[in-house]
Amino acid sequence: MLGTDLWLLVVAGGPLILLLAMVYVLLTRRRRSLVERRESDRATEHLYREQEDQ
Repeated sequence: MLGTDLWLLVVAGGPLILLLAMVYVLLTRRRRSLVERRESDRATEHLYREQEDQ
């Protein structure tokens, strides 16, 4: 009986914990503002230009 219960915990509990972690991340992740996105895009373009110059 103990082996069966442990197996059920592993098989059902593992995906459940993973699902809860994914939901937590989706609910708590911070979205970047428009200014932050523009600055990030500019920095990326700058890095690509530097790379092309080399």
